[in-house]
Amino acid sequence: MALHSARLSAISLALVLPCLALAEDDFFSALDTQAEPETPAPPGPVQWLGWAQQKVAYGYRAPEPGPSRDRAALTRVESQLYGQMNARHEAWSMRLAGSVTYDALPDLSDADAWETHNFTDKQAEERRWHGQWADSYVGWQDGNWWLKAGYQTLAWGEAESLIVTDVLARRDQRWPGQQDLEQTRLPVPAITLNWAGKLDLAVLGWAETDLRPAPFDDFDQLAGLRANGIDIRHNDADNPVGVALRWQQRWPGLDLTWIAADVNAFESTLSDVSFNGAVPETATFTPERRRVLGANAQLARGSWLLKTEQGWHQGVRHATNNTLSPWVESDQWRAMLGADYSGFRNLTLTLELGSQLLLNPDAAIEDDEVRLSQSVRARYTTWNNRLELTAQGVNLPGESGQVVRLAADWQVSDPFSMGISLVDYLAQDSDQALYTVRHQDAAILNLRYGF
Repeated sequence: MALHSARLSAISLALVLPCLALAEDDFFSALDTQAEPETPAPPGPVQWLGWAQQKVAYGYRAPEPGPSRDRAALTRVESQLYGQMNARHEAWSMRLAGSVTYDALPDLSDADAWETHNFTDKQAEERRWHGQWADSYVGWQDGNWWLKAGYQTLAWGEAESLIVTDVLARRDQRWPGQQDLEQTRLPVPAITLNWAGKLDLAVLGWAETDLRPAPFDDFDQLAGLRANGIDIRHNDADNPVGVALRWQQRWPGLDLTWIAADVNAFESTLSDVSFNGAVPETATFTPERRRVLGANAQLARGSWLLKTEQGWHQGVRHATNNTLSPWVESDQWRAMLGADYSGFRNLTLTLELGSQLLLNPDAAIEDDEVRLSQSVRARYTTWNNRLELTAQGVNLPGESGQVVRLAADWQVSDPFSMGISLVDYLAQDSDQALYTVRHQDAAILNLRYGF
């Protein structure tokens, strides 16, 4: 069984057909010409916001028989409550935010209300309740200096079909490809220092990995090993601290960014396998240490936005020809070329081409020396920008498979929004990373009310 750690990009499209009633203006109503204009009250030192969300996902294909779902069925019934508090006093500021999520599907299964899932105790426990920090930090600003300490989302790259310079972003990998990249990123514990909007220094601590699926969930890449009785263990990184530096320079129509980082990767790779005779007993996964030098550029010309990301990655581990052998290192050169075109009314087209080049690869590495990826997206907004329709397809690096996502996001009113999306995972060859999840396609309904 191949143990590819493929990054599934986020993708979107949309369609909802509501009718909006437009109120007529009354041109004959009396005007009070003596009334003084109202002055809005200044915001208080403490501000609150939040939202409640209900998400229902339905897997509309039948996966191959396994330890969990083996037919078309509900995959999630998630209720989520998010809250955020912002406070400011002179040079100091504070944000405290987070969410609590409850997935009712295990309890529905226990009550025999939905019998297509055979949840393990561990799977049900991880699914039922989940708490997650959002951006929460203490900040201090004086002139051109801004210091922040706490949980922060650090988005230092935009490529969607591969990771080039976006190496400080932890990700939610539980349902890959079923949400936008911006919603997939998770905050990390960090101290950041910014000078004049140009220079950023980030120190990351308490090394964390991507948020993984529960054992035997739909996208558990290690389910095959678990089913064979192999004990899966996850080690912490040897060095919990990471450091990254970024310099940004802007001119009219041109933005340039240089990045240097020495951090732990947020995905774990196979570092050790123990055997009892010829029988594998334990597989241990450990985050790799990654050193990155990279640059980003964006050039705006009329309706075009041209962009590129280039990066040298040292210490990337790759699967070998032997599934149960520890992964081996090879340096990589990663590159992305992309373009946005917005010359059509309310329509933006995006094309992205990516590549990964192995530098002096070990002969045991299973991956090809050159791995290409592509992403195509069309995004259309209408109804005073309240309805957004997006269609995107991503061909993952090295012909690992394709992800297609169609979604509609409708801002029904200022507090209330809804979204509908369809996600398909495509793979024809058993060697492709997406082959084991090729029937995990889903239809997702999302309702959110802000307060």
